[in-house]
Amino acid sequence: MNLRILPWAAMALLVLLLAIRSALPTNVVAVPASEPGPETSGGGPEIRLGPVDVRELRDDGSWNRLDADGAVYGYASRTVSAWGVTVFLGEGAPFAGTTVRAPRAVWDLDGKTIGLSEGCQAARKGGWAGELSAATLDLAGSILRVPGPARIEGPGVSVQGKNLAWEWVEGKITMESTTSRLSPAKGPGRKG
Repeated sequence: MNLRILPWAAMALLVLLLAIRSALPTNVVAVPASEPGPETSGGGPEIRLGPVDVRELRDDGSWNRLDADGAVYGYASRTVSAWGVTVFLGEGAPFAGTTVRAPRAVWDLDGKTIGLSEGCQAARKGGWAGELSAATLDLAGSILRVPGPARIEGPGVSVQGKNLAWEWVEGKITMESTTSRLSPAKGPGRKG
């Protein structure tokens, strides 16, 4: 009869030991082994974040939004360094519909700029898209600046050049040293 109780007693003892072990305080903090994000935010205190959604609310009711797989907020520098980034420009405004994707970004919250040092891909509703080298989004001036090479494609047109300045609220694009290619069958305003 006592042999029948032995397995149950062993199981009860194991549960008791696990409960005691989990109740004891530990000095160990679990940290992911290989985090793909930046090591630091540039010095000073920082807050490490998982997936983030950062919004800049504007006086006109619109907002700019940065979504990222992970980020580090630098308290002293007031910057958000993020990886796996998608920026949505002018959400809630008539000119909404622009998305910028980049492997890394640094949002300077005081200067209202987002630096995209590893380049980016931009897309706009209506079929416009761009492959851009290192760029800066000036949120206060609503301008995307690309001092290096840039390529933009839209319905029926492809343009390459350098020193791109795109004012997304005004819908104005300027670029130097351009080369363009028109596709007559797909040109804007043409049928057929």
